[in-house]
Amino acid sequence: MKAINYIKQHQNLILFAFLLLNLSYTGSIDWELRKSSNGIFVYTRQGLKSDIKEVRCVTNFQSNLKNLVYFIKDISAHPQYIYKCKMSFILKNVNDSELYYYHETAAPWPVANRYGVIYYKITQNNSTKVVTIKSNGIMGMYPNQPDLVEVPALTATWTFTPKSDGTVDGEYYIYLNPGGNIPTWLINLFVVDGPYSTITKMKEMLQNEKYNQCKVNFIKN
Repeated sequence: MKAINYIKQHQNLILFAFLLLNLSYTGSIDWELRKSSNGIFVYTRQGLKSDIKEVRCVTNFQSNLKNLVYFIKDISAHPQYIYKCKMSFILKNVNDSELYYYHETAAPWPVANRYGVIYYKITQNNSTKVVTIKSNGIMGMYPNQPDLVEVPALTATWTFTPKSDGTVDGEYYIYLNPGGNIPTWLINLFVVDGPYSTITKMKEMLQNEKYNQCKVNFIKN
């Protein structure tokens, strides 16, 4: 009886605790559609561990898995399509599907440019052929740059799903903390623009002959 009375007296608190527990395990915060244009859908949601928004983009590529992977692996081309990328170069090739690279993002004066080392790994599901490319920022791997700010946190994932019509559905997730003294509200104002611009230019560049009929031996179309 005492247990039942306790539950009745504190049922709201117990319900709230269960909701928090469920949220922490499932991450079930709703995505909000922020932009829809040219076949690109950009969503944001509040992060579980930060006030900085997480971003999810969905689109379809008129390409195949081999070409898309080859494109992503072309690190030197990042300044041509990645939003505000000033420079990007490979630091270490682990193997065909893993590498570390340096990335610097230009920022408007008086904000300092951001830099960081990013590690990515490419995997493919043998049954579904879905390709996943996971990227994570690695702090302290590159010599300190006095006039720049090292990005303290970056997590990103590309998921490429082949379609029966020969195209590929792409889903991109990113969480980025640029570090420094930039207010969170200001960061959140621009989280949509960067990924949208990047994917728009990416789709344009994929039409280049360079990224057609590519041979990436460890990926199957």
